[in-house]
Parts: sequence; C-alpha cells; structure tokens
Amino acid sequence: MKFGFGQWLLAVGMALVLAGSYLTWRSLGAGPVPAGDLPSVTEIRDDAPLPAFLLNGPKGPFDNAKLAGHWSFLFFGYTQCPDICPTALTLMKEVKAALLTQAAGSPAPTFQVVFISVDPRRDTSGLLADYIGAFDPSFVGVSGDDAALAPLAKKLGVYYQRNDGADTTHYTVDHSAAIYLVDPLGRLAAVFPPPQVASKLVADYLRIVLH
Repeated sequence: MKFGFGQWLLAVGMALVLAGSYLTWRSLGAGPVPAGDLPSVTEIRDDAPLPAFLLNGPKGPFDNAKLAGHWSFLFFGYTQCPDICPTALTLMKEVKAALLTQAAGSPAPTFQVVFISVDPRRDTSGLLADYIGAFDPSFVGVSGDDAALAPLAKKLGVYYQRNDGADTTHYTVDHSAAIYLVDPLGRLAAVFPPPQVASKLVADYLRIVLH
C-alpha cells in the first residue's frame, strides 16, 4: 500500500488502533494474531526528511546525518520490555541474516537497525550497549529525554507512556510496536505494523528498495 504524507497522518491513527488491539490480544493470552489479517506494510510517499533530532547512545551521538547513505529500520521501545522489544530485535536479527543471504553475489542496499529507547532514566548507554549487543553488536541503541524524542515521536506518530508513578525503578512502559523504514535521504519510506513476520518484512523491503 502506498500513501501520500497527508494520508499517512490519517493512517497513523489506524496504526495506533491496530497496535492497541495487538497489545490487548497479547495481554489476554489469546495466541498469535493471524498475520494474514493485517497489512504487512504501509508505504509512504514522504518528500521531506525527518525533522532535526539528536539522540545519544554507546556509539555516540545519533542524528539525521547518521541516516544518510543507507536504509534504516527504526524501532521504539525499552530494555526492560518483557516481550515486544526482544521479539522485535530477534525478528530484525532474522531479517538481517535473510537479507545478507539473499544479497550474496549481487549488490544490495546497506541498512542499519536502530533501537530507540523511550525510557532514558533507566536505559543508560552502558545498559543499551549490553542489551543491543546480546542481539547483534552492529545494531544501534540510542535514547534521549522527552524533548529529544519529541521530533521523531511526533513525525512518526509514535506512542509511549511510562507507568512510573511513585516507583521510579520498577515500572512498565506502554509503547507503539511498529517498525519504521527510513530511506538513504532520511525520509520515511514505510511502516511495518505488528505483528511483523520476518519473511514478509524481507520481501516488502526488497520490493521497496529495489523497485
């Protein structure tokens, strides 16, 4: 599916509804959502690059310039997430392996995976390095306070809510579960809503970047 950016703003609301339904389904223990019942990707026709942002992580500052020259998968979450985040990072590890295998012997667009923590109080650079490294050392882990996260969260329609209350140590964070694809010019190219399936994500990615 392809959308202009104006239509994308409307699609964001639907994506949040779908994400909420998915989280509810998971919390009820009803088993996996049938992947065929939801679109695997929404393509975006965004002519403008992402707004200026600056985040930080164990590999140093991360800004718009770090998106230039290659495709980027962005995912928002937090290291103490019990299921959605480790599932997504495991998925991206599988996607990376599949893309490297399929690209053997032929030119392939380079890509990076960027995990953006929405829990900067607990997700220090050291913790991000350990957490991301357990999945793939090449993945990038970054974070920032709410002001630093705001440009990307607003542009992409990312939802997150920390349930910290009086306890600033042990709490959960509700957050969107979509994976965002950014092109080599730093523009939003596609959104992969949950639940993601590695084989479909690989097929959609190759179709988008090679056609």
